[in-house]
Amino acid sequence: MKKNLFILALVTLLTTGLAFADGMVFDPTEFEINTETTPTKAVTKPDMGSNAKIESNIKEASSYSQNSVSGQSTSFNNALFELDSAQVNIRNELLDYKAKYQEVDTQYQLIKEQRRVLAEQIKSVEKRIKDIEKSKSQIRKTMI
Repeated sequence: MKKNLFILALVTLLTTGLAFADGMVFDPTEFEINTETTPTKAVTKPDMGSNAKIESNIKEASSYSQNSVSGQSTSFNNALFELDSAQVNIRNELLDYKAKYQEVDTQYQLIKEQRRVLAEQIKSVEKRIKDIEKSKSQIRKTMI
């Protein structure tokens, strides 16, 4: 009974934890560390009279986002290129294995055919031996 209650409590705890965590949003881009960024000054109170400062901050932010996106895209392109190269290598390896398999299969078929022919020859020789034995036994019977 205690075991069942413990299991029930454990399942309840896990499901409620999942239910509460469902509303949380985890965005891994918030936690990325980019070493190329330059520290910016924290703006405590925006000054409405200095539109040039605001525009320069906007330009810095947009250039920062463009730099991070271009850095990410090059790393993604490099990763895709490496995956493509790996895929080509694996396909070449597959073609090599298929060629070897075909060669072994051809040899197997030849050996199988040779085995069949030899089995027929053995049967025909055994049949001739039996015929000769029958002839010998008939000759012996007629001699007696």
